[in-house]
Amino acid sequence: MATTFIDYKDDKGFYIAETFMQLVTHYIYEEARKEQYIFSNKEDILEDMEWDINGIHAGYLVLMWHEYFNGAPDEQVMLRVLGNVKKTLQDKGAQISVAELMSIKTEDHVLQYILNKKPFPTAELIRVIDALTQMLEGTWESTNYDMDLNWRY
Repeated sequence: MATTFIDYKDDKGFYIAETFMQLVTHYIYEEARKEQYIFSNKEDILEDMEWDINGIHAGYLVLMWHEYFNGAPDEQVMLRVLGNVKKTLQDKGAQISVAELMSIKTEDHVLQYILNKKPFPTAELIRVIDALTQMLEGTWESTNYDMDLNWRY
């Protein structure tokens, strides 16, 4: 499974399997597309996330927030998105069912194959959401963290 480096500012970030980042991106996308969130470049942000989920960026999946965000206002909106994603994930309980994972709309057959195996622990996704939140808040310090998720397919 390909690994990617997810960063936002100052090369601070973490390594994560692309497939897992696609899953995290799905939940961020589902929240961010709601009308209540106003970004400067919302259409571009959503399109980039769709491409990630569909595997179009396979081999070079990265966050493009530094390209699309127009400073602190967009960062604050994304922090609200991430906070609500975290709550949504917490409300799901300990696991995301295979049925829910298979309902994710994606054109990426590899992602579908991997997610069709067993439930996914919500705590692992929340850990990634927490890291993304810290990156936006400027409190994430690592430049070489391995976000090795506790889940094997």
